[in-house]
Amino acid sequence: MSISEEYKATKEKHADGILLFQAGIFYRIMFEDAKKVSDALGLKLRVEGDADAPLCFCGFPKSGLDKYIGKLVRAGFSVAVCHQIKLEGGGVKREVSETINLHAKSGFCETKNS
Repeated sequence: MSISEEYKATKEKHADGILLFQAGIFYRIMFEDAKKVSDALGLKLRVEGDADAPLCFCGFPKSGLDKYIGKLVRAGFSVAVCHQIKLEGGGVKREVSETINLHAKSGFCETKNS
């Protein structure tokens, strides 16, 4: 399964928030999520692939995770963080390990660990 296919499958399960998807030492935000947040995060929106089916994405290094989660939550977005776990034998597994939501009325930030 390609990164974009895996992203789409994970996004279907976490459709309410912005999905931060770890790919190596970077986190990617793809498709409509990337279009929604690239300006708010100060990230360059990149486009790859065919003209008929472009792949839009933006991203940041793993070391910036807390910074970008904070920016997204302060901008009113819910966030799902999909971490990459190395498997024995060289493969990787990705799973959403936490979701972060800001409750607008109270200003309370809720984190749920999966």
